[in-house]
Amino acid sequence: MTMVRTLGAGLVFAALASAGDLNGHVVIKRQLTKRTLTPAVYSLRGTALPPAAAPDESINEFDRTVVFVEGGTAPPPPPQTATIEQRNSRFEPDLIIVPVGSTVQFPNADPIFHNVFSLSKAHPFDLGFYPKSQSRPVTFDHAGVVQVYCHLHADMYGAIVVTGSPWYGKPSSDGGFSFHNLPAGHYRVVAWHKVAGAHWVSVDVPENGTAKVTIGVPVDVEKP
Repeated sequence: MTMVRTLGAGLVFAALASAGDLNGHVVIKRQLTKRTLTPAVYSLRGTALPPAAAPDESINEFDRTVVFVEGGTAPPPPPQTATIEQRNSRFEPDLIIVPVGSTVQFPNADPIFHNVFSLSKAHPFDLGFYPKSQSRPVTFDHAGVVQVYCHLHADMYGAIVVTGSPWYGKPSSDGGFSFHNLPAGHYRVVAWHKVAGAHWVSVDVPENGTAKVTIGVPVDVEKP
């Protein structure tokens, strides 16, 4: 299995005698993502809208999934800075996961105006209209899912998962993931998919050894 980022959790817990590992698999049995093309809404002062990206015939649903672990008493990871571009009337990347306190930059790479906003309870914001080569930042101080849109282009949709967990990342191309050096205890492992939303399982991590989980998306394997 391909290991996702542990953000130094191994260093934090290296001295703990009662720490185990967690291996898992996200199972997605059907295509969840609908392919869309962005229509040409307008032309700004004679500048043509960039051509919409061609439909991707090889969508990997695991690229549209993030995994994180809830529970335990681990210290939160340090904040970071990430970037979501507005390019070809799309958000690129259209899904990221960042620690609480992180800042996301939203540069406009298109020769047209965009307006990035979110109505999400975790962090509502509106960056207003701004042209190519400008960038506006947002700092996310609370955990949760922040869904991002553009007032001018209805097909533009991105998502930011903000987590206080030191164990998070994207699964591998086949859905596999691993986290290391979790203190022994009870946890909830969450898989959040950009279309299907959150799905989770509970797991007990042993003092030594490896716990294994499987998370079905879009059907919950287990409800709390």
